[in-house]
Amino acid sequence: MDTSSLRQLFRKLPRFLDEIDDSIYIMKVENGEFTYSYVNRPATRFSGITTEDVGSTFFAKNSEQMAHYLHRKYSRAVAERTAIRFEAGVVMPNGMVSGESIVTPIFGEDGEVEYVVCVTRDITAFKKTEELLRHYAYHDDLTGLGNRRYLLEHATGLSCIMLLDLDHFKKLNDTFGHDAGDALLVEVADRLRASFGDDYTLVRLGGDEFVLAAHGNAADPERVAEEILSVFCAPFPLKDRQIAVGVSVGVAIREDGEDVQTLLKHADIALYQAKGEGRRRYHIYESAARYDHVVKFAYELALSHAVENRELELLYQPIYNPFKRRIVGCEALMRWNRTPAEVVSPQEFIPVAEETGLIIPIGDWAVRQACRDWRELSKRYGPGFKVAVNISRIQLHDESFVDRILRMLQAEGVDPSALELEITESVVLHNVHMVQSILHRLRQAGFTISLDDFGAGYSSLSMLTLLPIDTVKIDRSFIRDMNAALVSAMLAMAKALNLQVVAEGVEEARHFVKLVEMDCPGLQGYYICKPVARDDLPERAPLRNDEKDA
Repeated sequence: MDTSSLRQLFRKLPRFLDEIDDSIYIMKVENGEFTYSYVNRPATRFSGITTEDVGSTFFAKNSEQMAHYLHRKYSRAVAERTAIRFEAGVVMPNGMVSGESIVTPIFGEDGEVEYVVCVTRDITAFKKTEELLRHYAYHDDLTGLGNRRYLLEHATGLSCIMLLDLDHFKKLNDTFGHDAGDALLVEVADRLRASFGDDYTLVRLGGDEFVLAAHGNAADPERVAEEILSVFCAPFPLKDRQIAVGVSVGVAIREDGEDVQTLLKHADIALYQAKGEGRRRYHIYESAARYDHVVKFAYELALSHAVENRELELLYQPIYNPFKRRIVGCEALMRWNRTPAEVVSPQEFIPVAEETGLIIPIGDWAVRQACRDWRELSKRYGPGFKVAVNISRIQLHDESFVDRILRMLQAEGVDPSALELEITESVVLHNVHMVQSILHRLRQAGFTISLDDFGAGYSSLSMLTLLPIDTVKIDRSFIRDMNAALVSAMLAMAKALNLQVVAEGVEEARHFVKLVEMDCPGLQGYYICKPVARDDLPERAPLRNDEKDA
């Protein structure tokens, strides 16, 4: 490049430097003091220092704190005689945030630092982007309310959380479309903001769930919950029409320093309760209350490991024949020893096992255990002794059930005639023909079938002719009330159909005597023996005075 071109370039250099985004400061160093020698236009916009300030020191043009800050920064480059990089994001004494900067010493002919050049990156655009990203990170982009992250990280000192869920929102979405659903959520957010925005933290957790969080000494939660319900009294505009939208509210009050996550969990439990009670209402979480759906879920989690942890146990209740004067069978009754101090009754955990499908592995365990126990009990009680095992609807409707139970008995070396499979009418109601087919296969394999709780349902009489059964077990409610005429009619009907009969719920001497008088061949209940472990079963039922009299 020739000399003329260089001169032209140098003349244009100040304009070039003014056009770049970075701030440039050139400071003359003399006797340890710094004076402004050059600033470009971006530097002027950022700091207010202009070309008119050339020759002025830091202390002449800045506050004392800011001057000391700059003096230390530049002095370090002079002392270390090398370029130093300073990171962005430092809050300076003037309150502004510094950009990334490089401070470079320029040496004179004598080897001493003659100038210091500072190039500072303008982070205004970056800061705006960062602020925008921060906003999106902590706010719901549809409604503008805070989001779950904001609630967990920034909502401090909460005294109460109210979790709102729109009733039947999915149906509205499916009917009117997701765009209408989104418009409804925006309208809900606007109403909540107008009613509570000044005093509460408002959050959209996601979907149609909102949170209203109170800080410090909150107003009466019940009153606020009522106000929330009232906000939803007026209909919402949706697709050129007015739609009534209900809301359910779960309330969690902070009592023992619970964190936000725990309050949310409690509010969610309360919300589920409010919905279960009919929706369009609120429920306040009570730590001492038993919430069935929570217990149910806890059972579901624990039941999945109950078999492998050996927490299940079979108890046996004898079936006594008063005419043979001996125990002819036992019903296997499952118990769940969830902890050493907690025994869960089948009325509580069997429905959970059925809903979750866990009844399949649990039922298989019961069959295998009953086979093993039968081998011991049959030695004690002699030929013809049977163990009755309850079979649920889920098990019976499992396509592989028949083949699987036969394989289990084969593996245990037990003949199917040793087991009586007990079913209830509810097993049959949904698909009579399928159940008929399965029961026929089981009977052909050698099992006997009993119909439990006979008389308690509406279709018991038809069940006797529809199903291939061997035994009916008269429901305990008939024995408790001892309606002799009705029980006698059941016995006569069973005899006419060549069915065996067991009367359940024999709890008192009068039950025993009356049933013997009516020639009932099978008795089961606490009067005979309560359910006990296999090894605690009596060798024979105790001979009672009333039996002698009978």
